Amino acid sequence: MILTLSGASGSAISLDVSKRFGESVELECFHFVIPPLEFRLLRQTTPLQEWQSANIDMYDLQHGPGQKEWSRDGRRFINDFDHRHDVMTCGVLSKDLVMETRGLGLAFVLLVWLRESTCRAPGDASYELRAGLLIRR
Repeated sequence: MILTLSGASGSAISLDVSKRFGESVELECFHFVIPPLEFRLLRQTTPLQEWQSANIDMYDLQHGPGQKEWSRDGRRFINDFDHRHDVMTCGVLSKDLVMETRGLGLAFVLLVWLRESTCRAPGDASYELRAGLLIRR
């Protein structure tokens, strides 16, 4: 399942879709179609990665269980959860996750792939649009 999110550069956008898809929903990967100047993932106030400069590269969030940090394509991520208790597979848990951006207010478009095996009770509609979030099935 792919989520399409948009917003203004310099803002933060929630990636927490746990109310819609269940507490254990995980993100598999993301990429910007139209990137902000800089961006990073945070959970509450804890950064899960360093600031990234504008790019349209795919960011694969899958990693092995038990790893405190991992690197994909030269980009480091921090694992802030225990896989045996908090995360079902090896993606990044959506709960309390935020994409923080920097920029001059120009629009950005972000695609986020959900790990479908972790989604619970998706809606019956083929898509839904709410507050800049387009959900496609």
